[in-house]
Amino acid sequence: MDALNLRAPGSWQEASQQQLESLLRAIAVVNRSNFNKPFSSLEDYSAQSAAQVAIYCLMRWNKIRIIAHNNGCWLLAHEDGRFNVSAGDLAAATLMIGWVKSLPEMPVRLDVIDGAQAVDADLDVGFSFDDWLSCETLWQGYQVSNDNEMLRLMAEILYRKKGINLRPHEMLCIFYWWAGVKSLVSRLYPNFFQVAPQGIVLSPDREMMRRSMNAQIRALTKGDITKEDLILSMDCHRALTELDALAKEYDELNRKYPSK
Repeated sequence: MDALNLRAPGSWQEASQQQLESLLRAIAVVNRSNFNKPFSSLEDYSAQSAAQVAIYCLMRWNKIRIIAHNNGCWLLAHEDGRFNVSAGDLAAATLMIGWVKSLPEMPVRLDVIDGAQAVDADLDVGFSFDDWLSCETLWQGYQVSNDNEMLRLMAEILYRKKGINLRPHEMLCIFYWWAGVKSLVSRLYPNFFQVAPQGIVLSPDREMMRRSMNAQIRALTKGDITKEDLILSMDCHRALTELDALAKEYDELNRKYPSK
């Protein structure tokens, strides 16, 4: 045959559950030899490794089998027949899913892990400010320690299951999910989640994280400790909306009355 029309999602959030799972599995396989080491993202992989993930997914999603490789060409099998493609053509085809090399801009996740149903991907329903603080503290701890146990503990909250068991690709699910959450909230609440000045890398320690959490709670309670339980039980987005408004007011006051 002369041509084959390939189909693939255009972004992380367009991937179906089956496509997302196969993508996470592919990333885990590519990273298999280093999985006991700190995981960050596909952007840390070589271009060759990223291409391997893309090729595997394109083949799987389009039900294509690789029959043979000879003299720089690939013999592929599809339900419409067999055909030869050059390595260059195959590399060009992977560009249609070049997004797999980047972190999600929106929250994406597997619906079910270890028999447990996930909370809403955007944390819009049934996710409290207390849940947010717990996950965010674990996430920041992971950034410091690169300990995958932090991701597993996040999964206990995100899937509402104590002692949840994660396979390698499911561990990656938690990583990519929260990366998408962070991308989303940074756009929704830009005053509260201000980007650090270029060149400055923040590595919060435990004490810094504790102070940050306490400061957020105190800002919402206005120092009234009798309201702490009420604040912690608030919907997380409602709490973040208020923190964003408070941060905006604080910045406006600083601009109006700059310290000398």
